[in-house]
Amino acid sequence: FTRMERRNRANEQAAATAVAPDSIAEEGEQHGDDTETKEVEAAASASDSTAAVPATPQSNSSVAGGDFPSPDHRDAFLVLRSLCKLSMRSLPAGQGEHGPAMAGGFDESGGVSMTGHGGGAVGGPHSSSSDTSMQGAAADGLNPAFESKILALDLLLYVLSHTSTPSMLNSGPQFAYAVRHYLCVSLLKNCTSTNTTVVNLSLRLFVPLIRHYRSHLKTEIEAFVTNVFFVILDSENSTVEHKSLVVTLFEEICSDQTTLADIFLNYDCDLSAVDLFQRIVNTLARVAKIGLTDDGDRSGGSTFSLVAGAGAARAERTRQEHRELRLDAMKAVRTVLQSLHGSIVSPIGVRAISAGTLGDDRDSDTAGRTVSTHGSDAAADAYGAGPPATVSIDPNGGSSTLVQVFDSKKRRREEEARVVLRFNQKPSSGIKYAGQCGHIDPDDAVDVAQYLLKMKDLFEKTQIGEYLGREPEYQGGFALKVLHAYVDQLSFEGMVFDDAIRFYLSGFRLPGEAQKIDRIMEKFAERYTLQNPTVFPNADVAFILAFSIIMLNTDLHNPAIKEERRMTKVGFIRNNRGICDGGDLPEELLTAIFDRIRENAISLKEDDDAREKVGEGKEEGSSLLSSSALNPSALFSNHYVEMDRTRETNFQKERDQIVRNTESLLKRKKRHQHPGKAPAASFGATASKSSVKFVRTEDTGLRDEYVSPMFEVTWAPALAVFSTAMESANGTAGTLASIASDEELELATKNAAEAVEVCLNGFQLAICTAGLCGNETARGAFVHALENFSLLGTGRLMEYRHVRCVQTLLRLGRDDGELLGPTWEHIFRALSEVARLRNLFEYMARNDRAAVAAAERRQKRHEAREAKRAARMGRPTEVGGEVEPVAETDDTSSYSTDASVTSSDSGYGTDESFVEESEMDKRAIDESNATSIHEAIPETLIDAIYEKSTTLSVPSIKEFVFQLCRVSRMEISGYGGHAGSNANTVDLTAVHYRQQHTLLTNRKDDAQGHYNQPDIFCLQKLVEVAHYNMDSRPRLVFADIWSTVSAHLTSTALHSNFAVATYAVDSFRQLSIQFLQREELEVYEFQRKFLKPLEVVMARCEHTSVKELLLKCVDQIIALFGVEDGNDDVEAKTEVNSSGSLRSGWRPVLKVIGLAGCDTDDNVADTGFKMLTAQIDRCLVKTDSPSPVVLRAERFVDLVDALLMYVSGPREDKAVEAIERLVALSDFLADDTMTLPIARHQGKLAKDQGSQNQELEMWWPILLGLSRSVGDPRRTIRTKSLVTLLSIINQHFFPSRDGKVTDVSNSLESESPQHGDLQTLQLVFRGVLTPMLEHAETRGNSVDQVPIPLPDDFDRFITRGAPTEQNAQSTREKTSWLETTFDHLMDGCVSLCLKSMEVYQTDCLLEEVLGMFNSCLISDSGTLAVRGLLRLHKFVDEDLDKHAITDDFWATVCHMLRRCLSVRGLPAPGHISASAGGAAADEKEVKEDDAYAQQQEALAMMNEFVLEEELLADRRYIGSNAVMVIGSLLSSKAIVESMGLRWYVFLGTGLGRGIEDWEQAAHIMAMYPSQSLIDQGTTPPDYQENALYGRKYMVKFLTCLIGKEEVLNPEKSADSDSKPSATAAKSLIKERSEALLSSLLLKESSAARSAGTIPEAARALELKRTSEMMCDLLDAFQKLDDPRLFTLAALTPTFSACMQSKSETVRQRVHGLVQRMFKGPLSERLEGISPVAKKKPVASSPSGESVNSVPPPPLETGELVEESTPEEAEE
Repeated sequence: FTRMERRNRANEQAAATAVAPDSIAEEGEQHGDDTETKEVEAAASASDSTAAVPATPQSNSSVAGGDFPSPDHRDAFLVLRSLCKLSMRSLPAGQGEHGPAMAGGFDESGGVSMTGHGGGAVGGPHSSSSDTSMQGAAADGLNPAFESKILALDLLLYVLSHTSTPSMLNSGPQFAYAVRHYLCVSLLKNCTSTNTTVVNLSLRLFVPLIRHYRSHLKTEIEAFVTNVFFVILDSENSTVEHKSLVVTLFEEICSDQTTLADIFLNYDCDLSAVDLFQRIVNTLARVAKIGLTDDGDRSGGSTFSLVAGAGAARAERTRQEHRELRLDAMKAVRTVLQSLHGSIVSPIGVRAISAGTLGDDRDSDTAGRTVSTHGSDAAADAYGAGPPATVSIDPNGGSSTLVQVFDSKKRRREEEARVVLRFNQKPSSGIKYAGQCGHIDPDDAVDVAQYLLKMKDLFEKTQIGEYLGREPEYQGGFALKVLHAYVDQLSFEGMVFDDAIRFYLSGFRLPGEAQKIDRIMEKFAERYTLQNPTVFPNADVAFILAFSIIMLNTDLHNPAIKEERRMTKVGFIRNNRGICDGGDLPEELLTAIFDRIRENAISLKEDDDAREKVGEGKEEGSSLLSSSALNPSALFSNHYVEMDRTRETNFQKERDQIVRNTESLLKRKKRHQHPGKAPAASFGATASKSSVKFVRTEDTGLRDEYVSPMFEVTWAPALAVFSTAMESANGTAGTLASIASDEELELATKNAAEAVEVCLNGFQLAICTAGLCGNETARGAFVHALENFSLLGTGRLMEYRHVRCVQTLLRLGRDDGELLGPTWEHIFRALSEVARLRNLFEYMARNDRAAVAAAERRQKRHEAREAKRAARMGRPTEVGGEVEPVAETDDTSSYSTDASVTSSDSGYGTDESFVEESEMDKRAIDESNATSIHEAIPETLIDAIYEKSTTLSVPSIKEFVFQLCRVSRMEISGYGGHAGSNANTVDLTAVHYRQQHTLLTNRKDDAQGHYNQPDIFCLQKLVEVAHYNMDSRPRLVFADIWSTVSAHLTSTALHSNFAVATYAVDSFRQLSIQFLQREELEVYEFQRKFLKPLEVVMARCEHTSVKELLLKCVDQIIALFGVEDGNDDVEAKTEVNSSGSLRSGWRPVLKVIGLAGCDTDDNVADTGFKMLTAQIDRCLVKTDSPSPVVLRAERFVDLVDALLMYVSGPREDKAVEAIERLVALSDFLADDTMTLPIARHQGKLAKDQGSQNQELEMWWPILLGLSRSVGDPRRTIRTKSLVTLLSIINQHFFPSRDGKVTDVSNSLESESPQHGDLQTLQLVFRGVLTPMLEHAETRGNSVDQVPIPLPDDFDRFITRGAPTEQNAQSTREKTSWLETTFDHLMDGCVSLCLKSMEVYQTDCLLEEVLGMFNSCLISDSGTLAVRGLLRLHKFVDEDLDKHAITDDFWATVCHMLRRCLSVRGLPAPGHISASAGGAAADEKEVKEDDAYAQQQEALAMMNEFVLEEELLADRRYIGSNAVMVIGSLLSSKAIVESMGLRWYVFLGTGLGRGIEDWEQAAHIMAMYPSQSLIDQGTTPPDYQENALYGRKYMVKFLTCLIGKEEVLNPEKSADSDSKPSATAAKSLIKERSEALLSSLLLKESSAARSAGTIPEAARALELKRTSEMMCDLLDAFQKLDDPRLFTLAALTPTFSACMQSKSETVRQRVHGLVQRMFKGPLSERLEGISPVAKKKPVASSPSGESVNSVPPPPLETGELVEESTPEEAEE
């Protein structure tokens, strides 16, 4: 290689060519072999990490033996360096790299494809590569320099592709130095060459370099990709071949999964690096759309150029190149997706373990690490093995922080985008938001300045300049501090003054105000003078000159200034005289500045780029215009040649700029990595201190966690690429068909077909990867796009690409169904449309066959007619002779049309049969699509999708079934819906369906009948899927699946379309038969859950025929699985061998049969009742089999529930018969010879405890069912049910007549209820009989219409309605439940109670009966309460034996009666006074705020009471009836003797309290009268009327109480407990007498004032009745003999107060009574009264004169006079 290098230099010198040394390889170019030896020695000495100075020259042997691991390593280093230098040789001046063969034009170079040259992109046989290159070079007559370049690149490619090279390159720092400083420089120079062969070889060299040596070249890879490859792809001047080679390079790089993962982890997951992977994907996506959206001719010509000649050929070539370039870019994007998919399917960690080749990166890195282990740790660090400085890897599983860094980086990018948006609107807002995000410290000026420098390319530079130039007062001078810190961050050292200004102003745009410019330039002058002290004497000079330069730049380059008015050089020098401390600056300095400003204006890069684009557009436009106008021939050749030359020149400039930028970037990176080190020595010892670390994927411990963020970056650009390609991949359509040649059309068609395949493969990979990553958005977007591209359901003509989309979509469902998730919806929608098109094709085929058969028949008839005609004419018919053609009829013409259409469809896609879509109607389009689908989509593919559902996982099958139900719902209803939706009211008539399916709009009427029904394809497939998965899935899993399927089938069975509903019911039947063949264990209820939907269908279906079909299905299920083996059912034995397997499924089956009884159709009810009675008869048959019938043994309760549904059904005859069947079932339960049914949830423990609980559980449904039937609105049914219920209880729940109850105590103390015991009867009362009272309050029984009786002696002097109530009760028909059933029920309960007392000799059931009465009394219904009260009176007075009644019984009854006398919700008297102004009662003790709160609370209680009275006004009837009942009871001598004095007085006290409550309630209602009650025709009795009626009976009660001996003389009573009762009785007499007197005086006072809302006649009548009662009471006292009267001496003050009455009768009676009491020992007793008591005014003057009109306040108990001493009282 050394000799070859010398020969090349000799050839160059012989050609008298000046060699342009390379900036980096200059050292090797200028020196000879000695210099080369020194470099080798220096590289060898660099292996010693302790070397601080360059090594001295050594001999070759010492170098090889001591510094390199072996002589082979030294030779390899020399070979690598020599080849790199040889490949960097520049050609002699005057010769291009392309040589003579390339001189014809820029685009005429013969390129070698990247994959074809050398046998492959990565390697291949060396002989093939080198021989091909050498043969090509010899054939083209290339010069030796170019020949050596090609040879060197070819040899380098062979060396890097060799299997041992990766381990060799990773063996020491010498090779790292060689790769960085020789190989990378060679690639940099050759990648931008204009020769395709050189570029091809250079890019092919980059592939093994990045695969095997990327861990050492993190900085170089970033520089190459961003500054070279991206620039080439984005350049408008680079050739298409060059771009295609770069795209192919990226495809090769991305094809390796490990390389792609390393790129992402080391760049995109590094906060200090660029997003290299994301930029690669976005760039490839952008290249994939080249030529589709370009409007100009900048990229090699427009896509469609309407020119001829050379221009047409060039445009054709350009279009073809763009098509190939787009295809290559799409392949590269697909390769990225393929690598991502492979990384999940075969993770790198797993793949690295199984890999054994030396060519893989893991082996090369391992080899390198093995070699370095024998060396030093510093060498290992030099390789860059390790994480980035910004990433920390946790050995305990924290390696996922790499992916977290990507997330944080992504989040930071989003935050920066928002910061940019805010900053461009208002700089201070953007800085503040950046501080909130944690990017900067918004209060630190230095931090803000650094942030502005960092973000200057993103921020709007006008806003940066405005912020930096703000006045000092802005933000307290903070902006000025930022300006100073900003300038201090810049370095102007050694820079020319105007270049420093350019550099300074490149970061922002100068504001327009002079003061802002002064501040900005003043700080610049200060900084420049500080860093360059020898240029200007002080900063003022620099400031003035800087300001002058700004003005010069504006004057010279402002287009608004005319040329003659622009500043000249002399003027510029004149303007700057005397600015240097009175002197002048050097004229040479000012002249140079002027010249540079004139040649190159000071402007921003953005402005330069914009002007360049505008200038190019104008130049090209004017050039084209002038060429076409002045020289038309230029359009054919010269113009395009000139364009090519211009583009070549521009690209040459770009290449030079690429090299410069890349070299500068690498130098900056190296200076940053090795600060203060010489470049010559930095590759050695300093390399170990490099801060650039490279992370290998296999070292991170990640499996495939990085794939999700990589795919998140990739899927959106990939979708855009594939979607654009699919839309434009029409091959020969559009403008291209009119301007392209046949050859181009053929190439375009092939390209389109290949592009479609690439796109579809990309779609498939993206969908699978999205499913594996769990990216719902990406998966949905790709599948939805694929469905849209299929054009299914759009009514448009489908081409080849659309059919291929359908195939891909269906293959995804078949092969990758596990990954589809919710996108199954799109698959099923496509399948539905495919099924429709296939059905259409079959329909067309049937029509074609029918048309052919009809034509044959017509032909035969024609031949027969011709034969007859010939026979009549006397000439024979020739057999096989020619026959006249038959005249075409309408039928034949239509057939021929169909035939022609069919034939044309069979040749779909050919030129002969091609018809434009615009020329076809909708019917023709659908038929054509049907033909295409039928030929492309086999039925086996469709079936395979559903068959493979059995292989899906549990979550996937659930989603599969759910989406299938959803699409089926859409299919049936004609619009979107979901499983189980209420979309059954959709109008699916023929009109609606034809609107949804436009195919049928042109059909004849006779063909429409078949298509009027909705599609049920998905419904059919849903049933098939259920069949497939029923036996292959566990029952728990299938139960979840069935919940979705059954919901949809149920909704479908309730559909308004009869055919659809029928199919759904039949599907239920098929699936049920299959499911019930599997035996069910005892503890499970899978059958019940499976058949549960049948109940919903039966209950909600509107079609009678569907219900009949459902009953037939149920009958078939019973016949197949409900009949046991012992039965003689032949059908069950022959069809299914699973007889008797129906267990928990009996419940829904019986429920369906029972629901038939509630149906309005008689046939349905009759059928169901026959089926039910048949099952009942089968259960009641006595068999010798030890195992009872399953229905009777396990589902007896469900059987009873089914019967009860017929009882509550609308048919009275069926209800009566069902009640009779219940009686039969009850007799069956009572039969001891029959096997007892098993409880519904009977466990082993319960079975061990006995069968009594189980027996009661069997009885309970019968009793509860009859109890509910008692509330039936039909009188016959409720009477029948009540009689049956009471009969069953009497017959089966009491001991038999012949038996004797011997263990009553045991029955009472039993913990669990037993059949026939007392505790069971108590449960029956509480759970069956008592709840029947709720029927009285139901709306259907018309409780409100039942009149409520009042006592006969009740006076209604205020309210109306008294005369009409009695008439209404006597004339109206009694139909309500209370009138017809209540009394019978209570009579039955009382009868049961009395019977239990007789049988069990205990009154336990007496409490239950009283509980029922109490339920009536506390009811909100006044009607029920009154009837219960009256029945309670009858029960106590007539039914019970008075001698057997206990004191507890009287306590309960008396409390119940006393509760009837109270008023519900009545406010306390204190609240009434507060509401009337009681807040001022005692202001000293109660504060005003508390008083106000009490008043508001009182008002609220009053309003609540009034509102409740309006709602429950009929409860006022209870009080008067309770008074009547109490009066009746207390008037019975037997009852009074039974209850005793205690409860006698208790009732009297309660009556007194009730009177007070009524008067208080009357007072409230008078304050708040109810308008609603006033407007009614008949109002309930007023509380004042109840109070008057109560006083009437109170007077009678007091009269009776006064006459009792034990009250007045308790000492004579033998009962020791009578004394407390007598004392209470006396207190009651005194209290009630005073209350009556107070009431009389108050009423007299009210009558005098004529106040209140009561009419005057009513008040007069009330006063009259009260006076009469007072007289009656006084008469009763008068009838007492003196001893008894004297015992009531405490009432004397009360009697004296009666003298205040205005009634003369009252006063007369009081006068006589008082005289009697004063004549006796009372006078003597009065002498013992204390003086204080004597002073109390107890009465008025006895003269009988009228007293003051205002009576004294009502007298309370204990307020009349002081009681006598105990001794006197006892005397």
